[in-house]
Amino acid sequence: MRDMFRQPFVVAVLLSVAGLIPFLCVGAVVLLDPLETPDAVEVLIAYGAVILSFVGAVHWGFALRDTAHPLPGAMTPQMLGYERQLLTFGVLPALLGWVALLAMIHFDLPGVAVFLLLIGFFLTIVAETIGKGRGLVAGNYLILRWSVSIVVMLILLLVLFGVLSGMHLG
Repeated sequence: MRDMFRQPFVVAVLLSVAGLIPFLCVGAVVLLDPLETPDAVEVLIAYGAVILSFVGAVHWGFALRDTAHPLPGAMTPQMLGYERQLLTFGVLPALLGWVALLAMIHFDLPGVAVFLLLIGFFLTIVAETIGKGRGLVAGNYLILRWSVSIVVMLILLLVLFGVLSGMHLG
């Protein structure tokens, strides 16, 4: 438990909380300020797509962390298979974020875009939970990700209900 609070993890917690600020602020604008909502929804979707890409990229770090200084016997065929899965999975959130941006910008479908982001964050945390069971994801990282993801998904869900109900968009 003491290792959980080493310096890099504390910094990660602080930066994760800071990363929630745009979600909280823009989400509040969407839900509280009817005059600014269309632009705010677009800003929220853009930020969500960027953060979803970032979350996926973390999995590249998981896959590549031991390649610079591999431990003897660490590269079993099973571990190589997991690394390929991590690399593949690391790209999928970015692609989903990109499709969400396309839905918003080119097709004017903010509800679809927010829904795609919501699904992306949910599937990412589920995959990370599975990765924890396989020994690929650290427990303290998973606790942090669940904490942040719940807040992000609640904001996206509230915004989705607002967008679908036409609230503040007319």
